[in-house]
Amino acid sequence: MSYTKDFRIGNLILPNNIIYAPLAEYTDFPYRKLLREFHKGLIFCEMIKMEALVRKKSLSLLKYKNEMHPIGAQIIGSNPNIAADAAKIIEDMGFDIIDLNCGCPSPKLTKDQSGAALLNNPKLIQDIVYEMSRAVKIPVTIKIRLGWDENSIVAEEIVSLAEEAGAKAITIHARTKKQGYSGKARWEFIERCKKKAKSILVIGNGDLYTPQDVDEMFKRTKCDGVMIARGMLSNPWLSEYVEEYFAQKFEKKDPIFRKVNLIKYIRYILEEKDKEKAYIDIRKISGWYLRDVDNIKNLRIKLMGIKDIDLIIKEIEEFVWQ
Repeated sequence: MSYTKDFRIGNLILPNNIIYAPLAEYTDFPYRKLLREFHKGLIFCEMIKMEALVRKKSLSLLKYKNEMHPIGAQIIGSNPNIAADAAKIIEDMGFDIIDLNCGCPSPKLTKDQSGAALLNNPKLIQDIVYEMSRAVKIPVTIKIRLGWDENSIVAEEIVSLAEEAGAKAITIHARTKKQGYSGKARWEFIERCKKKAKSILVIGNGDLYTPQDVDEMFKRTKCDGVMIARGMLSNPWLSEYVEEYFAQKFEKKDPIFRKVNLIKYIRYILEEKDKEKAYIDIRKISGWYLRDVDNIKNLRIKLMGIKDIDLIIKEIEEFVWQ
């Protein structure tokens, strides 16, 4: 496969086969609002626990507006007895697709056998996916890592189990849980999973920061689509870059464009949060968003030390963007 338009996952037809990942504490409502201005395809909200869903807690994580479609929700948990109820709630909220997280390496989640801990029990993944798939009409997908560590690579096994359980797509983050986010993603395992798949779509994930990276992943793995994660923190418009690249008209955004959209993102944050909390989000995103700007070190240092959002905006406005 390569970049394509009119991409189908189950009964869902998407504008393209570029997917923006769910990233806890990053892809909140303000950032999704910014992403949607540049990305035509599927965007995911932050993940939410199954237990929180069925108890009607933390639902603010799933806030979206109609213009944000196509929109996906990702759930995390290890209890097949509530998986169907959680999936049905997502469907009733109007989401287009639901994903099961089987890859988050956070100790807070793996200690209750959720996230990447599920990689140690592939049959449990199958049971959860089966319960979700039979409960809803929207497509059910899963996101995994290769395995818990180098000695327990289970990705290919899970491809077959998820397919049997009714999952329409599986995203492979080509690292183990033990790797975390270090080292290179091992794309050769995505290729192996693609060869193992019969009807289930295989989505490649890991180390996608440029259109060239996306092109190379398609060529090397033959995956059906790609999921961009940290790359969209640096460039919210990365999927536009990909589309332009494959149309042979790629041109990088200039620094002023980046400045304008950083200010816009701050405004979106302030629509949802008070000034005292907004600066935390700016500090969090700036390490990614400002990476591609020349002579940016001094501005980044200033932003890390300022807690007044008005002063943050002033520093951004006065910085010489070139």
